[in-house]
Amino acid sequence: MAQPTEGEAVTRQILAVRKDSDGNITHLKGAAWESAIERVIGDIEAGRYRYTVRVGGHDADVFVPPDTPHWKKRLRTIADTTSKNILDALPPF
Repeated sequence: MAQPTEGEAVTRQILAVRKDSDGNITHLKGAAWESAIERVIGDIEAGRYRYTVRVGGHDADVFVPPDTPHWKKRLRTIADTTSKNILDALPPF
């Protein structure tokens, strides 16, 4: 894997999720890391890391959609073309 250039975010692939009793994702996990969702949101917004999910043999970028009065900050993937969130389908850890 190529090393990121200066100013380029390091990519982390999300492999699994942890949910609370309401089914909301609280933590995400990769091969060698684990973070609370708030930390991942902050990483994306600050450009510290680029997060991806493997979908159909391709990497889909994870992003933070604009905040609205009805939704708190959350994560979505570029590949989410329906109301289902691909992150919800990842295995638990």
